[in-house]
Amino acid sequence: MDKILELKDISKKYQSKKGEILAIDNINMRVKEGEFVSIIGPSGCGKSTLLSIISGLEEKTTGEIYIEGEKIEGISAKIGYMLQKDCLLEWRTIWSNVVLGLELKGKINEENKNYVENLLKKYNLYDFKDKYPSELSGGMRQRAALIRTLAVRPKILLLDEAFSALDYQTRIMVTNDIYNILRKEGITAIIVTHDISEAISMSDRVAVLTKRPGTIKDIHKIDFEMENRNPINCRENPKFSKYFNTLWKELGVDE
Repeated sequence: MDKILELKDISKKYQSKKGEILAIDNINMRVKEGEFVSIIGPSGCGKSTLLSIISGLEEKTTGEIYIEGEKIEGISAKIGYMLQKDCLLEWRTIWSNVVLGLELKGKINEENKNYVENLLKKYNLYDFKDKYPSELSGGMRQRAALIRTLAVRPKILLLDEAFSALDYQTRIMVTNDIYNILRKEGITAIIVTHDISEAISMSDRVAVLTKRPGTIKDIHKIDFEMENRNPINCRENPKFSKYFNTLWKELGVDE
């Protein structure tokens, strides 16, 4: 796999009434094409701040970001972003929701409409394209939100606590769905989560941040050595508890 994303010496300072606050410091990381990387750490360590900087929604104080070897400043069309809420517009049908990004970019054409239609068919939402978000389950809404993001064909998907609003059982099923979809579509994923189990079950590597100012304490490779891997069967693997205990202890040092 080739390197698709590189972060070099990323830091972020905020101004407050009490002076300057260093939120994250000296973040260096490389992500390979098609890789899933989770970022975990204590509350307030700057996980979401880092994701916002990668997306271009927030400015970094120092450092450089490269996507496919090209230095990026600001928002890149190669990056998609999924937040905690699905942010579907309740007054629009599922079809008009999933083509919203294309509409805003002025890219509604036959090729892109066919691409979205195929995504809806492939991931079992085509029969619901004329429904409204309120008529869908939480898991189906998340799938629709993902298809809306994939419609603009990003190379990298950022997920910021994207499943935290769901109940536990639905969350496990949805993470399994999203994982399989992203793997099939060849999308690189960077996931911020408070859930250690979620990070382990979805990721090829897990980066652990220190308490503020957040910097990378360690990056753990996750390898279950199994075919047809998915988040559900990872949780059932004997190596799962070993990874969990390692990450739990590492987080506990900072807390």
